[in-house]
Amino acid sequence: MQQVESKQRFWWRAAHDAPTPEPDAARWTQPSSRTAEARGPATRGRSATNRTAKRSPLDLQIPRGERRFRGSRRNQRWMKPVPIAAAAIVAVCAGAFALSFSKLAAIDFAAKTNDVMIAAGFGIDQVNVSGQHYASDSDVFDALDLPNVKTFAAFNSDAALKRIERIAWVDTAQITRVYPGTLDVVIRERTPAFMWQRGETNFLVDATGRTLGPVPRANTWNLPRVVGEGADTEAILMLSALRQYPLIERQYAYGERIAERRWRIVLKNGTALELGADREIEGFQEVATVREAAATLKGAPMVVDVRTPGRIAIRPLTGNSARTASNAGARTISLASERP
Repeated sequence: MQQVESKQRFWWRAAHDAPTPEPDAARWTQPSSRTAEARGPATRGRSATNRTAKRSPLDLQIPRGERRFRGSRRNQRWMKPVPIAAAAIVAVCAGAFALSFSKLAAIDFAAKTNDVMIAAGFGIDQVNVSGQHYASDSDVFDALDLPNVKTFAAFNSDAALKRIERIAWVDTAQITRVYPGTLDVVIRERTPAFMWQRGETNFLVDATGRTLGPVPRANTWNLPRVVGEGADTEAILMLSALRQYPLIERQYAYGERIAERRWRIVLKNGTALELGADREIEGFQEVATVREAAATLKGAPMVVDVRTPGRIAIRPLTGNSARTASNAGARTISLASERP
């Protein structure tokens, strides 16, 4: 008896917890009282199932003309970017046209402005250049950029000065505007400090190591001469040390840069002074103060080697060049024995 009650109780709970859903049509149609009474509980469920196959005339129906069209998601995905891309293309084309039109308008406006400035008497009609002897006039005029600058309003004096001072011979320059239409350019040129022989060409170099240009044919400079690669940038230090010893300076013929690290000083009689790297002052001092070394400044050509600190090696030359030295008759002088 207990098992039967549990089964009946279980059947009653399952029937109420999971009712059979009825179609929507049952909400709109209700059977007549006679039909409902005639049919039993089982018949009611069957009639509800049969009513799902046919729509009730009371169901909500939308006319065909008022039904909304629903496209697929793929079509909706492509329908939105198309107008955006078209609008972007139109915007780009409009921007390009506006930019080109603005450029043309700016060019036209600049041309009209130049015409107005020239008509008002502010055009650049004349340029006076003074102070230059070796700098080319054409280089100065190119630095002024006169073909593109025709009025004072368009002329940039600071930029023009920088371009002029890039010319090799120009040290400083000054530009003065003389109204209504004249430019005065005053140039101060650089002064060459020595001649640098590179290959078969001689160049003029100033004290800063700036190469000014080839030596003109008609020159009146009595400048010291240096030879070899790297001599243009290192010669000024060696020549400054040489000026401290006038006895050697009066016999100076030229200086040769060896392997871009040391100097060989060739004197007028052919004597070669072999100086150590970064020992120009010490080498000149040893040659000038040691009696036997100082004697080589005149007479037969000799090789005086002062590359080793505290020692002087002297040997004669067999040829006319300092590069062909012979060890015959060479002697070494210790500076310690010469000192009192």
